[in-house]
Amino acid sequence: MKQYLIALFLFSSAMCAHAQTGSIEMSTGGFSFIPAFTSKEPNVIINASTNPKRRLTGAMMYMMRIQSMTPTTVVLFTRYRFIDKKFKATVGIHMPAFQMTEQYKVTSFFGRELTMNYPVSEKMSVGSFILNGQARNTDFKVTLISGNTNYRHKKWSFLSQGYYLSVGELTGVAETISYDINKHFQAKAFGNYTITDGQVIGTVGLKYNL
Repeated sequence: MKQYLIALFLFSSAMCAHAQTGSIEMSTGGFSFIPAFTSKEPNVIINASTNPKRRLTGAMMYMMRIQSMTPTTVVLFTRYRFIDKKFKATVGIHMPAFQMTEQYKVTSFFGRELTMNYPVSEKMSVGSFILNGQARNTDFKVTLISGNTNYRHKKWSFLSQGYYLSVGELTGVAETISYDINKHFQAKAFGNYTITDGQVIGTVGLKYNL
């Protein structure tokens, strides 16, 4: 399994080298498309993708624990923007996503997503995100339905989310605040509050955009 993960890491690194956009982030936590599942342990998060202005894009996310230097998550996915006007709608497939424990036990997840976005003004947009998926080697199934607003003012960006998660029938809210330090560096803060069970998650990070 370790050899397989090393090969996957080398493939991910090669994709980063040839990507048209990408970023590297050092964070006190991790990242998850599902806010309530965000890791609380420090991670390095690497993102790479083809040109996001095109309708069809491919992307990769690689996340690694800082303390043990073991992989946390690897996601390979493709997205297609089938409505590309003022209102935008995009479908995506995670093919698949891998999650790993520090003992290299791997769970793979096949997911489908739908993203919709509409700009209300030059500074604000509203949107929604739906994720549905199932693990390939367990009976885990999940559906996430979320609505969001994104407000940007000068160097500041505020992404606010409200969501429903089928696992445990959880509802929650999350906030991501970003500040552009310069052309490449961005400071980030993330907070999640799961209303159903009172869980609180908070992370801060520094992101470098290539």
